[in-house]
Amino acid sequence: MPKKSNVKFDQSGEPGPNEALGSTNKGATDDSSILGAIAALHAELTLVKSEICRKIETEISEVTTTLRGEITALKAENDAAITTLTAQIDSQNQTLKELTEAANGSSDIVQELESKVKTLCGQVGTLSEKCLDLEGRSKRQNLRVAGVKEGKENGQRTGFFMAELLKETLGLENAPEIDRAHRALRRRAGDNEPPRHLIARVHYCPAFEDIMKKVISTRDLTFKGQRIQIFRDLPTEVVKRRAAFTPTRRILRDKPGVRFGLLYPAKLRVSHKGSERFFTDPEEARNTRNVSSGLQRRSKMSALRSGAKTKRP
Repeated sequence: MPKKSNVKFDQSGEPGPNEALGSTNKGATDDSSILGAIAALHAELTLVKSEICRKIETEISEVTTTLRGEITALKAENDAAITTLTAQIDSQNQTLKELTEAANGSSDIVQELESKVKTLCGQVGTLSEKCLDLEGRSKRQNLRVAGVKEGKENGQRTGFFMAELLKETLGLENAPEIDRAHRALRRRAGDNEPPRHLIARVHYCPAFEDIMKKVISTRDLTFKGQRIQIFRDLPTEVVKRRAAFTPTRRILRDKPGVRFGLLYPAKLRVSHKGSERFFTDPEEARNTRNVSSGLQRRSKMSALRSGAKTKRP
């Protein structure tokens, strides 16, 4: 503990001269000690600071070295990965380029094939119509007879049987000359099934036309008490096309003053009050408004033409 100072004061309460001098010397000594302590402390702090800075620099250097190594390794890894990805992208681009070229080539080939197919479809359609026409021409003098039971020939040759059937049914003076005749080429019909059609080719075209006129003019045809039907032997495709007009023909039967008929191969002719209209499309003909409007329009045009002719001087 610091010693107590024995400074003596005079009567006025102030220290005396001797005591004041001693006190001054002692205060200077204490200041020197304090300054020395401060200097020592400063030196010690400087040393500590230097040591701390050295350690920090060492740690920073080690961390920097470590980070640089890791960054270098990561960069090398990334460079390798980028190189691999670049190679893959280049390969994909090359593949895409090849696919694009192949697609363009295929597109050109497809367009060329579409053009050829379109041309071939037109040619096939034309050839089909020609074949159909040739088939129809080959059957021009063929007749079909429906309703004659199986076995009515009684062992006769089918040609002779057909000639006698036509003579008897239509009341002909002479039996027509038949080139060949046969039943429809399918299995023999059973007892409860409709009989097969009889098909015959008439030798002479005038005789064939006379037979068809007789068939049209005769309302009911019977042979040995059985009702039969006689009609032209048409190609199957022509039959289908003509059958498509059946609904329209049923409707036209109820129209007063309307006459209609089917032209070969499948063209519906409708006439009314001197005007005619032709249909090759069953859907168009099925709409009775088209038929009536067309006929009315043609009737007006005919009336206008006839009126114009009468007004001429």
